[in-house]
Amino acid sequence: MNQIKVYEFVKVKTLIYQLIRLYRTNDIKAHSTQKNILLNEIEGIFQSYGIDVIEFIKAIDDVQLTKKKADHLLEGMKVHVQYFDMPTQAQLNKLFRKVKKLKAPDINTIDTKETSYLGWNDVSANRKYIVYKNETDQFEGIYGEISPNKVKGFCNICNAESDVALFLNKTKQNKSEGTYTKKGDYICHDSVKCNQNLENIEDLYEFVERTK
Repeated sequence: MNQIKVYEFVKVKTLIYQLIRLYRTNDIKAHSTQKNILLNEIEGIFQSYGIDVIEFIKAIDDVQLTKKKADHLLEGMKVHVQYFDMPTQAQLNKLFRKVKKLKAPDINTIDTKETSYLGWNDVSANRKYIVYKNETDQFEGIYGEISPNKVKGFCNICNAESDVALFLNKTKQNKSEGTYTKKGDYICHDSVKCNQNLENIEDLYEFVERTK
């Protein structure tokens, strides 16, 4: 069965919440074109995987739609979302072989249908680990320092406003001299929140490439 990606489902949620805000305007008839654009974009995401969403579109094409009802409808559509394939402990150890006593998260507590990448903080070491599937469906990982100080700002992975912290990855600048440089930017301190906001996986790939 064809299934949409987690980040695409996040995009669907965003579009539906835009619809709800549109329904709250005084004259929905004046915004009918915008309404149809949003409905067509939502339908198009599912149709690209051959998923029939006629009844779902009918349900959200309703000026009485509330966020509570929308969330209930979205929960029912999760059956069409592809879960994130969690890495094993052995795979994590291989990705971060330089890290002694790697503290991995409890994957049983993670909603794999709300996860585009696996990210967690090791508070004792002020580190953040990021594990993702590359474009050939292989696991890759990166880790670095994460500041304990959080500020309000925009995340450079999900591009949403959040409690962000400075993430820095140490890389070799000159192999012969053994000098290092640190690269990074502000990202969500909480990777679960970041996943809930991430609408385009390319933004994650671009952040990783810049940071490496």
